[in-house]
Amino acid sequence: MIFVASWALSARIYGLLQRFCPSNIVIRRVHTRTGIKWGPLVGLAGVAFYGLLMVATGTIVRDGGPGWVNLFFIVGFWNTLRLAVLIPVSVVRLLRVRHHEKMLLRDWQRTHATDREAGRMDVRAPAAQAS
Repeated sequence: MIFVASWALSARIYGLLQRFCPSNIVIRRVHTRTGIKWGPLVGLAGVAFYGLLMVATGTIVRDGGPGWVNLFFIVGFWNTLRLAVLIPVSVVRLLRVRHHEKMLLRDWQRTHATDREAGRMDVRAPAAQAS
C-alpha cells in the first residue's frame, strides 16, 4: 500500500516537474525539429545562467547562509550538467537531420531528373501532361 502510494506520488511530481520547470521546458522545445538549431546557443546560455546560480548559492552557503540554500546549488549543478550535455547532443542531432534531408532531396532530384530525361513531364502537373 505504501509502495503504491509513493509510486503514484513520485509519478505526479515527475509530471509536474516535466511540465513546469524551465530547464525541462527548454530541453523539450530544443528537441523539436524547429528548435533543434537553437540547441547549442540555448545550452550555452543555460550553462552560464545555472553556473552563475551555483556560484551565488555556493558563496552564500560558504559565508554562513542557511543550509536550505544548498538545494538551489544542487538544482543549479544538475541543470548545468543537463544543458552542457544538450550542446553536443543537439549538434549531432542537427547534423543527422540535415544529412537525412540532403539525402531525401538528392533522391527526389534524381527521380525527377530521370523523368525529364525520358521526355515525361513533372509528376506534380498532371494537367500539363494531357496537352
